[in-house]
Amino acid sequence: MEKISETLGRDMSRLTDTQISLSKFTCRNCRDEGFEDHTLFYQHYGTSDKHFCIECEKGKKIFEKWRNAPEQIRHFQKEKQEKIAKAIQISHFSPNHRNAKLSDLRDNETLYRTCKMYIENWLKIKKEGLGYYFWGNVGAGKTYTTAVLANELMREHFVEVLFLKMPEAVAQIKKTFGSEKNDPAKKLFEKMCKVELLILDDLGIEKVSEWLADEIYQVMEYRTSHYMPMIITSNQSLGDLGKIYREQVSSRINGCSKSIHFTQKDRRHKTKEKSKETLF
Repeated sequence: MEKISETLGRDMSRLTDTQISLSKFTCRNCRDEGFEDHTLFYQHYGTSDKHFCIECEKGKKIFEKWRNAPEQIRHFQKEKQEKIAKAIQISHFSPNHRNAKLSDLRDNETLYRTCKMYIENWLKIKKEGLGYYFWGNVGAGKTYTTAVLANELMREHFVEVLFLKMPEAVAQIKKTFGSEKNDPAKKLFEKMCKVELLILDDLGIEKVSEWLADEIYQVMEYRTSHYMPMIITSNQSLGDLGKIYREQVSSRINGCSKSIHFTQKDRRHKTKEKSKETLF
């Protein structure tokens, strides 16, 4: 029988110089350099001639230092501003909503605090894919409140927002039916799925076809499954919205949104007692 020492000796002799040298490193991926040499484009941050290692703490620290450098921050802000500008081009912002700001809500302290908390906690909220469902009578302030949130998030966090007034958006989509080139309707629905924050204003008052109901469901399904936030306004409660579209649509909205009822009389909103002290 071959001795164990002889077996080990034979196996060790087969190790290459590279294998032996790799054993000296904590991270065998980058050999403790923190990066590998080659050019790689990092979304929002620009091009680096180093591929930062994601397998070790050193690589992560080097990447964070590079990402937070002033020139990378400027690049990030410029790219986000360009995306915001493109989103606004296809949004249905009315002129009087483009200047809406948080301080405009000061006359309603509860609503002001609710919006302020959403804006200040955006990074956490975005990861969890949380939003709002504002509903109530016409003129109760739902649309203006969403405009405040959109403007402040774009200004403070460079959030890419697509703001669609549903009746106008649906009318625009119908005009593109039969269009073979570029398929504008398809592009709009793709944008609705993937934009950073989707705002649908007056959902439920447009004429709903089987096709539209299916498309809206697909948007809701994509965004909720990918934890992408939405803010939706409607004249209908969630229960009634489910009857207009389908229960699956209202169920998706309910699962990721806090429902707030706006009243026409004084724009005060009602929330459940248990949620008054919390953001969600």
